[in-house]
Amino acid sequence: MKIRIDETIYEGTGTAIMDQLRLSSFDPTEHPDAQSYLQQLRANFIRTTGLDCPLPEGSVERQAQAMIDHLAKYGALEVLRDG
Repeated sequence: MKIRIDETIYEGTGTAIMDQLRLSSFDPTEHPDAQSYLQQLRANFIRTTGLDCPLPEGSVERQAQAMIDHLAKYGALEVLRDG
């Protein structure tokens, strides 16, 4: 998978992209792994848009891909290549 947020391109699995975003945040120690970052990102999405953001049961990878799909649908990022 390859996505663009503003002028930055991220590439890898959904989980790898979540880790890259987590590590580029202001305080990456606040979220020790992709799962905790993903839950914070979901909460921010719901708070900001007022829209539901359901994530599937199962692996972090499935949830990360679903979150990327939600963000792309509402223009927060662009999917350049789907994995």
